[in-house]
Amino acid sequence: MNHPPQCQGRLTGQWLGLALLLAITLALPLNAHAGGTAAPRPFEATYRLTIDGWPDANVHHSLRRQGDAWVSEMRATIAVANGWERSRFILGDDGVSSREYAGGYSLLGIGEDYRMGARELAAWPDRQAALFALSRQAEQAACWHAQVAPCSLTYTNYKGEEKRYSYRRLETTTLESPAGTLPAVTVTLWRAGRADRDLRLTFSPRMPGLLLAADYFKNGERMSRMRLTRLRLNDLAKAD
Repeated sequence: MNHPPQCQGRLTGQWLGLALLLAITLALPLNAHAGGTAAPRPFEATYRLTIDGWPDANVHHSLRRQGDAWVSEMRATIAVANGWERSRFILGDDGVSSREYAGGYSLLGIGEDYRMGARELAAWPDRQAALFALSRQAEQAACWHAQVAPCSLTYTNYKGEEKRYSYRRLETTTLESPAGTLPAVTVTLWRAGRADRDLRLTFSPRMPGLLLAADYFKNGERMSRMRLTRLRLNDLAKAD
């Protein structure tokens, strides 16, 4: 896909969101002290991401143990751009605590890298840690009824800025996946002042951190979708 030079500034901004694991899949907030009981399980996953107006892409996601911490990492490449994020976090009685974050993007050979330590992440977790924690607590979220106030979640973005979202739990069902039929719970997230846009994420309570599906809507129209296409669990036994 070729773009005129005058569009490059605008596209760089777009790719900053897309290449940083395509913000539609990572705009994930979470209260740093939110709980969750599902035990982590190391995995390697591949998602197929379809974005309106862009080439399809594979997003690679892994969760692994590193000493007393867990490391969640995502990488994606689309045409002339690529992005990645990595988080190291620990699990405690108060939930998930971020210890280190790193991420970056590149567009036509130009890009930036970002890094934060425990000090910058003391108030709120980074996006990767938030993804993991939200997946653990989604099934227990009480804010599912329209007459109940939505849940409020917060995370630290790649620039160290505090981001706040609202979310509701939607349906709980089952979903076919490379790992077989799994229980699944969907949540919808949105930002204040942007009620016309919502991100719907589907998790399995059995596998914290793993996305089964992600859909981004604007004015009721789905602009992008992501689906799990490949999964390796524990002993890295292949599940296609």
